Amino acid sequence: MHLHAGWNASEPGRESTQTGIADGAQVARSHVPRTLKSLIQEGLVESRNARLRGRTRRTVVYVLTPAGVARAREILDGIDRTQADVDGKLTDLGEARRILGLTPLEAVAALDEHGKLGPAPPPMEKHALVQREDDLAFLKRWRAGAAPVAVVYGARGMGKTALAREFSRTVAQSAWIDVGSCKSASDFASTAAKALGGKPSDPEDPEAVADSILQAFDGRVKLVVLDGYGDVSEGIVDALATFVRLASDRKEAKLLVLAQETTPAYCRFYSRKEIGAGTVVERHLKGLDLAGCRVMLGNPSIPAEDLRRIFLLTKGCPLYLQYIREGDDYGLRQNSRFTNAEIRLLLYSRGTSD
Repeated sequence: MHLHAGWNASEPGRESTQTGIADGAQVARSHVPRTLKSLIQEGLVESRNARLRGRTRRTVVYVLTPAGVARAREILDGIDRTQADVDGKLTDLGEARRILGLTPLEAVAALDEHGKLGPAPPPMEKHALVQREDDLAFLKRWRAGAAPVAVVYGARGMGKTALAREFSRTVAQSAWIDVGSCKSASDFASTAAKALGGKPSDPEDPEAVADSILQAFDGRVKLVVLDGYGDVSEGIVDALATFVRLASDRKEAKLLVLAQETTPAYCRFYSRKEIGAGTVVERHLKGLDLAGCRVMLGNPSIPAEDLRRIFLLTKGCPLYLQYIREGDDYGLRQNSRFTNAEIRLLLYSRGTSD
């Protein structure tokens, strides 16, 4: 099920690696190789060497074969047909998870033995938010205000998704759209329709796509999160620019966009005019300070010199600090530009007080 989420991706990402599979499927990393070997023998999964998005080094990734895609869809259909009790209403789990913005795995994890869907699924992140109180307060104030669109910028691994997940737990009904996996306006229109439970709109008509998202706020959805925004196609930019225009007087509409700090200027779907008018608000996430790094590393007695070394190399990036805490050299190699010598130094510095 985890691999099915990216079965049609044009290029692999971290989620296709053993570390990404372990994180996404919420299983121990040591169990992944054995399970993958079995799935490969059954002809459901195949491995290949590939370059991850934004990386130059090749690594082993795992993708579903056509038989694997078919099997995953059988499982997904079974999950979505499962009856779930959502606050006294009996509905299909598929409909419930689309409204709540849950992945199939998250929805299954939130379903108890009596068929009741918990109010909030277990967090996919391994650690609680650290030093994000001001950022969380910013989003809560945005929700209470008139601006229909908020854009949170941050470098890779800075915690945009973790922040949005924590914020979305305060919203009764939220939906997630992985815009990062959409290579065209057609992909975006289809993905949005699935996430919001509506019918696909004409991808060639930006107004139709924008209007289909707006319609979701008519009593069904309170928050829509667009994750993975960055260097997207022109059609997606046009659709979101149209949404900003149409939503300017719709105070019940709340669209949260999680964007890469490196998003090109030609992919910005709004201007200073919309910011000045209060239609769009922005927030830029920064790295953790020394105190935050100490908390993330989980070693209160780490020597000051070692802590500062880690802080200077990682710039307080939560994802890197998580890998260092777990001693995950593989994760650091695959998701950073650190040299092997720097990785050894980082892991050594974390453990010098042990």
